[in-house]
Amino acid sequence: MKKFINVTLPKFGLFALFVKNPVSLVAIMPAVAVVPVIDIKSASVVLAWMFVADLLSGILASYFDWKKSAPKDKWFFGKGEGFSSDKFKKCFVKAIVYAGAPLMIHKFQVAFMIKNFRYESVSDAEIGISTLLVLVFCLNEGYSIFHENLPKCGINIFDLVKNILNLKKEIQNEAN
Repeated sequence: MKKFINVTLPKFGLFALFVKNPVSLVAIMPAVAVVPVIDIKSASVVLAWMFVADLLSGILASYFDWKKSAPKDKWFFGKGEGFSSDKFKKCFVKAIVYAGAPLMIHKFQVAFMIKNFRYESVSDAEIGISTLLVLVFCLNEGYSIFHENLPKCGINIFDLVKNILNLKKEIQNEAN
């Protein structure tokens, strides 16, 4: 019977060690290193706002292009070809890709247990593959807003920064 009890009941050896020597609890506790991970939900919110800004700036840029060559009796919406349904449909395709691709990549990374990346010269946090993809999409939206749409509206940020830097150089040269 004693042999049967020894086989069937757990020994709780670690618990017995803690009862006999409580100091061993401190010695056995592993150090847990907490590494911050960039949250994909926060990155997706930034992407969503940039998507809306790109949509609005794209409509505004389309309006300014249409205004330059539009006949007087045509409207911007409808058959005036300033704002077409084809451009609007492409907006939904882009939204589906922006929502679906990071989700698929995230599921792939979880399924195959792929580790997050860490590039310490840029950030102390780890970046998942799907979050990196969202970052690439944000860069694409930023390029679209600032390099494609706003210059068509008459606001060229790159030329403005370039002029400011040239002005700074001229002031430094005159001071010397």
